[in-house]
Amino acid sequence: MQSAFLRTLAVVTLALALAACNTGPKGVRITNNGTSATTDKTPVPITDFTAEQIRASISGKTFQYTRPDGNGFVTYNADGTFSFQDDAKGGGMGKWSANGTQFCETWGKNPPECGVFKNTGDAYFAAKSRLVEMKT
Repeated sequence: MQSAFLRTLAVVTLALALAACNTGPKGVRITNNGTSATTDKTPVPITDFTAEQIRASISGKTFQYTRPDGNGFVTYNADGTFSFQDDAKGGGMGKWSANGTQFCETWGKNPPECGVFKNTGDAYFAAKSRLVEMKT
């Protein structure tokens, strides 16, 4: 009889403890000395760049790239050439161009790879590449 009472008491205590957990705010709260630690930055809308914006955004700059077929670093020169160093495939050179919202790259014996050039606020997306500018 006493063991049945203790089991019932344990179940009731556990149920009350679980119920108490469900009455507070939902989700994870991150605080920094009592204030929210999340950013107050307004998200940037995804925008397609014009050819002029593309040129201004990449000419003379180095980016870390991520692609389905590799990762590495690429530097775009103002004369329409680029050099890259892939983490697995080594380095090389190629040509780039911008026309309308289209960005094209050609390297090696590959056909040109073109796509819309976009900015998401923290990275650029060009054809199949995600580009993050390397700040010095």
